[in-house]
Amino acid sequence: MAENVELDLVFKPNGQVVNETGQDPAIPRVTGYQRYLISADLGQANDYSAVVVLKDQALPIVDDGKIIVGPRERTVVFADRFRGVSYVDVVDYLVRIKNAAPFGGKSDLVIDGTSIGRVVSDMLIEQNVSHNAITMVGGQDWQKSPHGGGRYYNVGKTLLVETLAVLFASGDIRFAPDCPLRDEIEADLASFQVETSKAGNQIITQQRTSHGHGDLGIALVLGGFASQYIRPRHMIAQSELRGWY
Repeated sequence: MAENVELDLVFKPNGQVVNETGQDPAIPRVTGYQRYLISADLGQANDYSAVVVLKDQALPIVDDGKIIVGPRERTVVFADRFRGVSYVDVVDYLVRIKNAAPFGGKSDLVIDGTSIGRVVSDMLIEQNVSHNAITMVGGQDWQKSPHGGGRYYNVGKTLLVETLAVLFASGDIRFAPDCPLRDEIEADLASFQVETSKAGNQIITQQRTSHGHGDLGIALVLGGFASQYIRPRHMIAQSELRGWY
């Protein structure tokens, strides 16, 4: 099979992506995926909340004459921020965006589980909206919390920031050319600084940016970590998948 053959890909509502075979038994059908990870940093009533969406995909391709699942690609495709809304409005917004095209039916949600995040998480559970909640703690480790019904993760802020930095440096995460608020996100990410504590430990601090508290950067930091370490609840099993972790 020629390398420049364009596959006719079918994008299914559940996130599966398969190559059309035209009922030709000589052409194997390979299943890849395209999913979205929605991550949210939640602020108090007068502070900004922010939402960032990562598109995460690995599509069928032709490689060395064979149809296989190609490398994993993660792209920042959407961002939004808002303030001055109630908890109910925040939950409604998250539910709407999770169900909106093209995310509906193939998206996972992760939120900041600190402060008001616990309230929002409980409200999401009341509406049967599956999600994970990340509580930022000190240090460089992470673990699943024994509390919260298995949806909470305690993650060191240093690990969160370093994970995203490595993913960008390696090209494993990129911005879509038309991603909204890209300049603001990059300014937020640049505001993170590494400092050394009195005990000699490296810690991450964040300077206030010109437009707020770095909420967009934190939302992306949460999404980057979740995409790397928290296996999506509905992840589709792959064969011959290249470029996963």
